[in-house]
Amino acid sequence: MAALILSRPMPPEPFAEALRARGFPHPVHTTIDGDWDPASIRWLVAWRLPAGVLPRLPNLELLFNCAAGVDKLLATPDLPPGLPIARVADDAQAIELAQYVVHAALDHLRIAPRYRAQQAARDWTRHRAPAVGLPALVLGLGPIGMRIARSLATMGFVVSGWSRSPRDVPGIETFAGADGLAAALPRARVLVCALPLTPETTGLVDAALLARLPRGAFFVNIGRGGHVVEPDLIAALASGQLSGATIDVQAREPMPADDPLWDAPNLTLTPHVAGQLDPDTVMAQFAEEIERLGRGEPLRRPVDPVRGY
Repeated sequence: MAALILSRPMPPEPFAEALRARGFPHPVHTTIDGDWDPASIRWLVAWRLPAGVLPRLPNLELLFNCAAGVDKLLATPDLPPGLPIARVADDAQAIELAQYVVHAALDHLRIAPRYRAQQAARDWTRHRAPAVGLPALVLGLGPIGMRIARSLATMGFVVSGWSRSPRDVPGIETFAGADGLAAALPRARVLVCALPLTPETTGLVDAALLARLPRGAFFVNIGRGGHVVEPDLIAALASGQLSGATIDVQAREPMPADDPLWDAPNLTLTPHVAGQLDPDTVMAQFAEEIERLGRGEPLRRPVDPVRGY
């Protein structure tokens, strides 16, 4: 029996070292083309997989997703039906994502880019830029969305949240479904996407949704690039419907040099770094799921391929 780690573009070696450091009693491989028997693989850690990998592993008992979102793994074309899939949940990563969102919002709303330009020009001019009490809407109320919502509330935003089905969150007004989204958008000066990528959420942030926001709203995406119709985002920035946006995820990753997002006005983009997982945490949860399977217990963090998360 052995484990296989195919985590690229995240390097697999830190995950393998963390697993071995825990005293994992089985071989750990980091390439599908090694000098070992593929039939020995019982557990696979991955984020995305090309076609042809899973059929080479006839005795696979567990597929473990080593990133926050499972959409790339569920898109594997030859994913065997019924294969147990588990995911990681790292609270430290959720905190990092919340930090990213709060920083992005305050950097924009407190006009930090303007002051940086003034510093370069040796211009000592004050401007009024209040941000306390501004309404913010978080799309997605899973563990990451909840952490973001509470962090924004702590910083003085009036926070509401939207989810597909109704949620009751103390201290945060919640909305659900299409009607709830339509009601929540017109008041959102800050819009944050923290949704899982599913068929229902793909392309959700389009021209029609952005037009429902107050003119001059600010948008942050730490979900997935597929949530956004990127030409619509660029158009909203160019027209002033959005005063700015910060996106950590894009439809094409890595972004090619000719991607129009590079030149979009008032857009800050980062290369999918808003929240990075700790290998020790990932491997601790991976080992826990293996132990639960061995005891005949249900997975602690199972993935439902039908729901997409």
